[in-house]
Amino acid sequence: MTASVAHFNILERLGGGALGEVYRARDTKVGRTVALMMAPPELVADPSLRARFLDDARIAAGLNHPNIATLFDVVEQDDRCYLAYEFAAGPSLRQEMGGMPVNPRRALDLAAHIADGLSEGHAHGLVHGDVRPETIVVTPKGSAKILNFGMARWTAGGAARARAAGSSEVLAGDDAHIAGYLSPEQALGAAADSRTDIFSFGAVLYEMFTGRQPFAAPTTAATVMNVVRHTPARPSTVNPSLPVEIDAILSKSLAKDLEGRYQTAALLAADLRRVATALDVSAGDAARTELIPIEEERTNSIVWIAVVGGLLAIALVWWYLQRG
Repeated sequence: MTASVAHFNILERLGGGALGEVYRARDTKVGRTVALMMAPPELVADPSLRARFLDDARIAAGLNHPNIATLFDVVEQDDRCYLAYEFAAGPSLRQEMGGMPVNPRRALDLAAHIADGLSEGHAHGLVHGDVRPETIVVTPKGSAKILNFGMARWTAGGAARARAAGSSEVLAGDDAHIAGYLSPEQALGAAADSRTDIFSFGAVLYEMFTGRQPFAAPTTAATVMNVVRHTPARPSTVNPSLPVEIDAILSKSLAKDLEGRYQTAALLAADLRRVATALDVSAGDAARTELIPIEEERTNSIVWIAVVGGLLAIALVWWYLQRG
């Protein structure tokens, strides 16, 4: 690849991303580092596909939210298309979890951030369509950013989900793990809306809180069948350190029926924050409870010292009067 694209200086190749080759680059106009993604040549070679791709990119560029990786610019050069994204430093949520449950209080914060990002995208009429731990980054400051919002139908993950609607058997190799984050309607080839993202996010939440994927099975076909029919175990039975309120949130997020699911990500975010506040209050109450015996012991000690001091004073006065 050349050393520059338009006003972007290429710094290094980061690898193959969801939308194609990804490079770390410097935007010389504004002096910021970006993730420059080069769309696959076969995609933009077709004029019709190219036009749709660019239309989606321009709509996605209208998103501006701290929990969504911003699409800053769309560049066409030498019959190629490039997307300049905010450089979202940090590990993916998959790497952050490391196959283990996330601390419940920490998980609630991250989950609320992700729900906020989903809510913003949905408010703009966009469906992410490929929510899973690999499409979420945890920043060095501890917040979450959703990647590729509005562009999922052009990503490898989005394409895999679309293929799965025809047959789960097409999900093989690197795509097989996507099966556990399908929504029932995606698995059945039905129409998807913002509530599809909520179901996929529910599967991510379950994994964050328990360290387990809710629908995992030995084969891809069995995993997809679980997505459609299986109700996973209550999270608090898998991870006893969880508050039981999490069970209700996950049950509603993972409802098979669209109408039984959270209708908006904003409502889900509110419930997550309510549980986080309750945990904080409980932790504060527990800390105060531990302090009470200490304060009582200190007060009792002072009283006993006063009593003993008073008795000694009386004894000294009596002794003095006896001598007189």
